[in-house]
Amino acid sequence: MGDDPVLPVMGDVFGTTVNLASQLTSLARPGTVLVDEHMAEVLAPGSFELTQILPRPARGLGLVRPYVLRTNIS
Repeated sequence: MGDDPVLPVMGDVFGTTVNLASQLTSLARPGTVLVDEHMAEVLAPGSFELTQILPRPARGLGLVRPYVLRTNIS
C-alpha cells in the first residue's frame, strides 16, 4: 500500500493509505501505535519491537495484519 496515491481535496485527504491509517488508529488501544505489515518490514531491526496481533477486518481493505510498535530504549 505504500505506493497508493493520497489525494488532497478541499483541505481533506483521501486514499487507501489514509483509510488504513484511520482504521489502525481506531483499532489501537490507548497509548499504543499500530502499523501494517509493510511498515513493519521497513522499520530498522533492533530500533523497534514489533508484536504481531491477530488479523482484523478493515472496512474496504479486507483483513489487515497489524503490529504493535514499541521503541527499544536502552
